[in-house]
Formats: sequence, C-alpha cells, structure tokens
Amino acid sequence: MSYQVIARKWRPQKFEDVTGQEVLTRTLQNSIAHDRLHHAYLFSGARGVGKTTTARLVARALNCHKSDKPTPTPCAPIDDKACASCREIAEGRSMDVLEIDAASNTQVENVREVIIAGINIAPARDRFKVFIIDEVHMLSTHSFNALLKTIEEPPPRVVFIMATTDEHKVPETITSRAQLFEFRTIATAKIAERLQEIANAEKISISPEAIREIARAGDGSMRDAQSAFDQVISYAGEKIETEDVEKALGIAGAEVLARVIHGIAENNPADALAIVDDSVMRGHNLRNFCRDVLGHLRDLLVVKVSGDAKLLDSSSVPTDDLKKQAALFSESDLVRFFHSLAETEASLKDAANPRYQVEIGLVRLMEMRRLASLSDLVARIAELESALRTGRPPAERSSPQSAPASGANTSSSHSTTRASSRGASASEVGATAEAAPPRDEESLPVALAAEAATGSLADQIKAELEKQKKKLLIVSVDAAARVELDGDELTFEFFPAAKHSRDTLAKPDNAKLLREACAAVCGREVGIRFAIRDGEDDAPPSAQEDQRRSKQRARQTAAKNPTVQQVLRAFGGEIVDVKMT
Repeated sequence: MSYQVIARKWRPQKFEDVTGQEVLTRTLQNSIAHDRLHHAYLFSGARGVGKTTTARLVARALNCHKSDKPTPTPCAPIDDKACASCREIAEGRSMDVLEIDAASNTQVENVREVIIAGINIAPARDRFKVFIIDEVHMLSTHSFNALLKTIEEPPPRVVFIMATTDEHKVPETITSRAQLFEFRTIATAKIAERLQEIANAEKISISPEAIREIARAGDGSMRDAQSAFDQVISYAGEKIETEDVEKALGIAGAEVLARVIHGIAENNPADALAIVDDSVMRGHNLRNFCRDVLGHLRDLLVVKVSGDAKLLDSSSVPTDDLKKQAALFSESDLVRFFHSLAETEASLKDAANPRYQVEIGLVRLMEMRRLASLSDLVARIAELESALRTGRPPAERSSPQSAPASGANTSSSHSTTRASSRGASASEVGATAEAAPPRDEESLPVALAAEAATGSLADQIKAELEKQKKKLLIVSVDAAARVELDGDELTFEFFPAAKHSRDTLAKPDNAKLLREACAAVCGREVGIRFAIRDGEDDAPPSAQEDQRRSKQRARQTAAKNPTVQQVLRAFGGEIVDVKMT
C-alpha cells in the first residue's frame, strides 16, 4: 500500500477523537441520541480544526447500518466488521452523501445541477441524503439565493452540513436557517498530546520539547501540526530532537529567543542584526521569526504579571528562564515591545525586503527603552514645579536604559550617568551632584508637609494637597494673590490674569477636595470664597517700568539658582518669563 500522510491516516474515526471540540461533539451526539436532528448545520472555524471530519462523522452517525436508527457511536471504518455505509462515507464514495467543494462550484448552475435537481430523489440505500458543502462562503450571491428555500424547508430525510472558514461572508439569510457550530482553535497542549499518541503508535522517538515545538508551529490547527510532524520525520527519521525541529521547520528556538531578549536588554543592535542574518542564511521565514518573538514576549508578560506557568500554553522556554528574562523589563516595556513588533510583523506581508523590516523593527525595540513613558514625564514635571516653588532640588531619577525593572531606589551614580549621557562635562556632573544631593522620591511630599508646618496658610494647604497628589490644584492655589482665613470663611483672591486658576478651583469636584484640605489644615470645617482683585493691571508707566526691572533681576537670580540650572540642563530649556508672587 502506498504511503499515507499522518493527517489522513490519523483522521478521527469517532466523535471522541476530535481533539479540542468536546463541547460541540457532545452536543451533536446528544441531538442524534435524542432524535433532535436539525435539517441544516453550519460549521465555522479556522483551518484544520475538524469541521469536515465532524461533518463526515455526523453523516455516518445518521446512516450507520448497525442500528435501526441514527446512533451517536457509528462503527469505525477501519474495523473489518464496519458496515458498508460507514466505509463508503469515510472513503468519499457514498451515493447518498455528496461532498461539494463550493470553491470550484460557485455558479448558480452548479447548485441547480448538483443540489436542487436531486433534492427530491429519495436516498438510494441509506436513511438520509446528506449534502456536505465545504467552503460554503465561496458560493456566489445567486447560488445562495437559489439555496434559500431549499435549505429552509428541505424534503424529509435530507440534511445540509455546510463548512466555512469565513462565517462573516455567509449571508445572514443562510445562517438564520441553520444551527451554527463554531469550532475553536486547538490549545497547544492538546495538540502536543495528540502528536505524542501518534508518535507512540508510529514508534517515533521524540523529546517532549520537540513535540511542543511542533505543536506550537501548528498555530492552533491540528492538521497543520500533523503536516509539520510529517516534515520533521522526513528530515530527522525516527529519532527527533529539538534541534531537528528548529532546522526542519525554520522556527526560532529557546536559545535564539534568549539572544533577542538579552540584546534588547543590553541595547546591543549588532547582536540583533547577527540574529536576523543567521535566520536569513538558514532560509527561515522572517514572518514566522517575528511571530515566535511575539509569542515569547507574550510569555514574558504572563510570567511578569501572574507568574502562573499554566497560562504559558506550552512555551518552549523553561519557566525559570522566562522569569529571569522578564525581570529585565517592566510590564509597560513588554507591552510596548509587543505592539511595535506586531506592526513590523504585519508590514512583512507586503514588504519588498522583509529582512530590512525585521532588522529595523528589532533595533527600534532597543531604542524604545530610552524613551520615558508619558506618566513618568508628567510626574517629573510636577516634581520640578514643586522644586521651583520650594527651592529644594527634585529627587534624582535613573535613565530609562539603566532603570531596574524592580523599581529600586536611585542613587547618586544614576545622576552621574544621566548627566554624562547628555554630554555634560565632569565638572558639571560634580557640581550637580554636590548642589543637588539625591533624595528618595517618596519622601518629597513628607518633606514639603514638614516645611509647611511653620509656613503660611497657603503653603500648608498646598502641602495637604501634595499628600493627595493633586498637582493641578496645587498650581491653582499657588496662583492666588491672597489666602486669608476670616472666622469660618477662607478667601482665595486672584489677579484678573489668573482667572483661569480661580475657575479651576471653583469646579464642584475640585472645590470639594479643596474644602477637605482646608479642614485638615484648620482643624474644622470652613467655607471657601473665591474673589478676583480689580484694577491690578492698570498700573502707571513708572510702576510698569519698576515691574520690568524687578522681573529682570528675578530672571538673573533664577538663572544662578542651582536647581533652575539643573532643570534647564535636563530639558534643554531656557528661562522665558519669571512669575512675580
């Protein structure tokens, strides 16, 4: 007998053998056992998950001759005692079970000739005449219209079973007349179990790691995984190791994935280019390579977030190694890497030169580590604003490249590294470190509150708002020209130019937060009143000149302030205006 590929030789012969679709097969078996048959079924799902196989099993269950009625356990065709109907259906030569390929019979003439013309002819031998229409979404609009009435009210003893990989292309007029069964992609672990059964029966020696790699290559499709298994056997013979699978299928193994991750962590673009060059020289598909790296990034994020090895879906990398690699990054880093590389993978489909796309994509991941997140930038700006108001230097932060994923406290060496990376001289670095000793970021609000204890009423209120992280309210309170407590009423008075700050504090939610802060400072409930000072902008020319000179002197004083100098160097800025309070 000629050789038969694994996907055909090991096609399920009973409902229990359909891997990963237990809910659907149980539903079908129960409907057959309780004689609750529908006249039309629509099986949808990805390729290679068991749609056509299940359709043939249903046809055999309806027409099996070992029982005088439909049975949920038809006889197996490989059994010598199997009935003629089950053998003919399994071999595709039954007169009463017609398999139609809609991809090659799309025209309405084909539908009329094959289905409509023979629909009223009674079954030749079996109980039911079954029409299995594969890839039904390929039919033309006229063909679907011709089938509408037939599928809705077929003659007795006629069953339609339609299969499709694109359910959304099937008209709703068809889906509404059929029972829909959605076949899901198969878990990698279940595919691996099935491949191990096949390997044992075929006397193939293969390591568990190699089985997982083949199952992962199937991407949720049992048929694809079995075809890949066939290919690996042809390459390696009856003894298969992980290296054989990587070479035969051109997939990225654990060692390659580790090199990619460490290259990103250490900002080593040369190593990334070497990995891509090695993949190209081996003839590997670069789009598959990107998918392997994407899957690895997903596993790293799962380990980082949950630490549950059961959610890894049979990763090819040991869990301990995944945890070590995940510790090199934060959750936001891994999410950004995934989205960036996903864009690269999608662009490979139409890329003129996929190699260039992959190389640039990997280098871009390394550059992304230098970028600070938006929330981090906002927090840094808020700290610098607080530093300008209080005259105390902000807490030093490590650069994105050297920041540990665990979020450990920064040290003075980080400030030296960051200043050096901006091109500052050694003397500037020393001056910065001496003038602005690092402080723990979490101690900043506590320090502000301690200073406010002996300060003005406005400073105490701002310190209370600082505890609640209400940066915007702090800025608005700071814009007040006068904060005065008169009995049980607290007045906030603003210049006309700061009217927007008054409006911000007057919003209901903000006013509530401000009242709570004032009550905490004053030790009792107080009322709040907002006022605008009139006539402050109508100063005489001499007063305006004095104000200009005062601003100029304040600008010169600010430019000499070590904290201001540090801010200007950090952001490459300049002093535009000085606010007089």
